[in-house]
Amino acid sequence: MGSSVVGDPLWAVLIPPQLERFRSLVDLGDGPVSVDLSGFNKYVVLADDRAFLFPRQASNVEWFERELATYRALEPTGIEVVPHVLGEWRDDAIYPFPFAAVTRLRGQRAGDASAFLDQLGRAMARWHEVAPPELPGARPPAHHDRADMGWLRRALDPATAAEALTEAADRLGRREKLNRWTDLLEAAACLRHVLVHGDIHEDQLLVVCDRLTGILDWETARIDHPFWDFDLGEWGTGLWRRHRRHFSRLWAIAWGSYARERGLDTDPAPLETAFRLRQALYLLDSDHEAAIAGTVEEHLGAI
Repeated sequence: MGSSVVGDPLWAVLIPPQLERFRSLVDLGDGPVSVDLSGFNKYVVLADDRAFLFPRQASNVEWFERELATYRALEPTGIEVVPHVLGEWRDDAIYPFPFAAVTRLRGQRAGDASAFLDQLGRAMARWHEVAPPELPGARPPAHHDRADMGWLRRALDPATAAEALTEAADRLGRREKLNRWTDLLEAAACLRHVLVHGDIHEDQLLVVCDRLTGILDWETARIDHPFWDFDLGEWGTGLWRRHRRHFSRLWAIAWGSYARERGLDTDPAPLETAFRLRQALYLLDSDHEAAIAGTVEEHLGAI
């Protein structure tokens, strides 16, 4: 079933008297604006050179504040693909929560972001080298409460990696693989925690021709294991359907460019093993079509 909007979508955020006051406050004049209502945590009002962020409701304010804190922490690095904070306001006559302006990065959503994984890996390396900022209350998004996500978190913790891998080998019936999986992931578990975006997928990426120009929506930023920024499972089923036969290559491209920038081992096997095992465990407990999520045998066969 489709949906439609009656009236000006902008009025879902600011009705005319509020919009008039907003334009004056932020020196917007009578320039054209549009609105993006697709975000889970915020609305975005788009002007030519700025994007204005409005938390949807009171519970979203902390995510809004975390996004701004992350932009401010990254600004000294000069990473071109990350927005900069331009201003922040609180005016109850305009909006009941604080709102802010950030730079509007140019580009269109990537139709198939697999072509930009090399550039994305290099960009990740730059923000992973930033001294981790204070991000009070930062935490993974709600879907990380799933059992398979919890397993991966334990597998990436030096204190629990061996136990988690033994559990995976037993549940998946692959005890003969345990030593190899343990060698790969116990070393990876020791990687230093870094500032991660935490929710990268195709809808967060902007591109112009063959160049990555923007990475958006940093409200899920947190200090965590670097692997979490390589979770291609966050990208939805489209990427899988387009590149199912060559999915290993995607991880190899992204990790290779990243690891070279950071002086790490460029072997993608630990990364792919972590996420293939997570997916296999997920499939054990769920009912999904193979075309959408693959099969347990398929994921285990790749590692």
